[in-house]
Parts: sequence; structure tokens; C-alpha cells
Amino acid sequence: MIKRFFAFMMLLFMISMTASCGMSVEHGEDSGVEEVNNESQNDEEDSKEDSKEEEDSKEEEDSKEDGGQGIVAGEIEPSITKNENGQFVYTVKNQTEKEVTFEFSSSQRYDYAVKNSSGETIFLYSSAAAFMQVLGSETLAQGEELSYTIELPPGEDFEGAASLEVWLTPKGGKKAPISTSLK
Repeated sequence: MIKRFFAFMMLLFMISMTASCGMSVEHGEDSGVEEVNNESQNDEEDSKEDSKEEEDSKEEEDSKEDGGQGIVAGEIEPSITKNENGQFVYTVKNQTEKEVTFEFSSSQRYDYAVKNSSGETIFLYSSAAAFMQVLGSETLAQGEELSYTIELPPGEDFEGAASLEVWLTPKGGKKAPISTSLK
């Protein structure tokens, strides 16, 4: 009797967890990215915002002229570099004017694919790894960045590999994708 009760409770728990994953309170959808504005919003701020739009567009143009090192409004900027150990470092920088929160439905934060010259995937990280099914989030303040080190698995045959594509895996799908050559 106790075993049946325990099995029934586990079944209810699993159903409720499955039903709640990926659901959003707002609009019944979940994009996986939430922009958080910590300032109070009122009509006065809106009018100030309108007058600042012209200044922002000028600053954006100036930023592009000086090498693009400034903040580009509305973009999450991915980059990928190779370090001296042969590992790749995937970095995502918040180039928006607001704090950005990425919501995750598992312990996985990023995924990557090794592709051949035809663009076919020859290795997908998530297909060879296991992740805990736990909710989590990563919040980036304006100008802040997250970095993940990627070491291609030893023993895998990457002959013919041409590129590495990396992306974040929040709820709602692929975000901040970037690709680099392996040749």
C-alpha cells in the first residue's frame, strides 16, 4: 500500500514538474530572456527618454567609429576566442541599456556544434552530456559579461571539421549564436 502511494505521489510530482517547465505567467509564453528595468517608470521619464534617443543614436554612431567598444543599445554581443591551451572561450556581453536575465530550465547554459565544410553537424555537445533538470537564471547588468570555457572532447574524430558554433540555451530557444573557423 505504501509503495503504491509513493508511486502515485511521484507520478503527480513528475506531471506537475513537466507541466510547469517552460510556462510563463505573462502571456502564457516564455522567451527565456527577461529585461529588468530597476528605475520607476512614469510619464516624466518617458519624455526624458524621447529626448535622449537622439543623443543615443549619435553616441551609437560614435561608438561604431571608435572600434565598436561602446554600448550598442539593444544587443547581446557574443564573442569567441581561442586561448593558449587550445580551448575556446565563449563570452556574452550585455550591450543593452538594461539588466538582462536569461531563464534556464536545466543546468545547461550553452551548447555547441562542430560542423563540417558542408555545414552538417558532426558533433553536438548536448547530445553527449547530461544536465540536471533544475530551474536557474543568469543576470547580466549593463556592460557585464558571462564567459564559458569550451574544450572539445578528446578522442572524438573531428576530421573534416570546419567550424564551431556556440549559443546560449535559455527557455525559448537559441540566443547569442556565434561561429568560428576551426581551420
